[in-house]
Amino acid sequence: YSSPPMLVAVSGLLPLPSTLSADTTNLPQLLLRRAALPCMMVDAATKALLRREQDEAVARRAERERALLQPGTALVAKKQKGGRQSSGAGFGSGAAPAGKAASKKKGAKRPRQSASKAELAQRGSVLAKELQSSGVVRIDGALSAATADALRDFVDAERLRCEEEVEAGGRPSTDRFANLVLLSNRCDLLLPLQGPPLDAMQELLGEASALGSLLEEVVGREASFNELACLISEPGSKQQPLHPDTPYSPTPPLYAAFVALQDVDAEMGPTIYLPGTHTEAEHTAFYGGNLEVGRDTVGLRTNVVDEEYIASRPVKLGLLKKGDVALYNQQVLHCGGANESPDRVRRQFYISVRDTRVKGVQARASIRPALLGQLTLGAVRDELRELAAGGEARRFAALHAADMQAPDGDARHEALSHERVAAISAMDSARKAHE
Repeated sequence: YSSPPMLVAVSGLLPLPSTLSADTTNLPQLLLRRAALPCMMVDAATKALLRREQDEAVARRAERERALLQPGTALVAKKQKGGRQSSGAGFGSGAAPAGKAASKKKGAKRPRQSASKAELAQRGSVLAKELQSSGVVRIDGALSAATADALRDFVDAERLRCEEEVEAGGRPSTDRFANLVLLSNRCDLLLPLQGPPLDAMQELLGEASALGSLLEEVVGREASFNELACLISEPGSKQQPLHPDTPYSPTPPLYAAFVALQDVDAEMGPTIYLPGTHTEAEHTAFYGGNLEVGRDTVGLRTNVVDEEYIASRPVKLGLLKKGDVALYNQQVLHCGGANESPDRVRRQFYISVRDTRVKGVQARASIRPALLGQLTLGAVRDELRELAAGGEARRFAALHAADMQAPDGDARHEALSHERVAAISAMDSARKAHE
């Protein structure tokens, strides 16, 4: 849930809405007092105070919603024939975790090592129907335990490295971290296109993956690879208010896959989903009968908390095991839960794809600037296929090189990096045309 832009950062004088409800979350009194000031007159200390008051108002709204929500039950994977036996669930990546040998008992069947294209298509179609109906599905065992552990360790180390780099003035915070509502005890770390994140992408989106095949079925190969990050929720982080990531549109523009890097229990603040709330009727009801409130790009939340509506909606909780995935249509109402555990950190690796045929989407992408808009889902899967076959990931390497360049204010370097990526893409296309 990205934070709305601070209103004081808008240049010039800020208009105020003619009416404000008591439930407006992003307009605390101090912000209202300062809203008419030119932005140059608001110093860093005032901005920090505004942010704190804004977060307090958002937290109050979230607590009110929390008291209204039904207790909720765990989001579960749909059972179906052909699932990976080792996962104990209906859907998996199709590859058994490394190092696990098949049972040698007499008559025991060897676990399935991969799935055929026909099987993947069948799995995807079942999941696609569920995704269309409820807006959220679970895929168990999409990431092996070993890969999840390696990625979790990498995330912790990368977070420290990036914090040190930003604090030293090596690059702006926005190059490595995304902004969040209720940022205290939360972090949205933008990840590189190499190392453990790339290993995870291979299992999640590679040729034998249920998730990759499902995403191709739902949004197509030309969908933009939109996000690559990890949400970190530490003990003490508060529950967020209910929200969709994008306003309603007839064709869903964005799908996100949340991957647990450790087992998630109720105390750790699992993601809360309200299945079926991705429709026009549901958004209209959530926004008090005015669908346009959800299209507001300034960050005002003027809709009151509809107690009857919130209390009437079934709740599903992302109580995932390590390596499990929750894939959701980003129009579904959801929120991050409060981490009330004494010492357990919840790390949630995620990727998202964007249907570029849907215009006017203004959701901010959690991805490193050098990677933004540079890859399609099809290109990512093609590159992963090359890697799996022992080839080189030239496009990934070029983008990583662009990402690692020290920011020096010279746009020429970025342009040259993107030209290099485009040239490699053209060469790859020409090579494939002759294969």
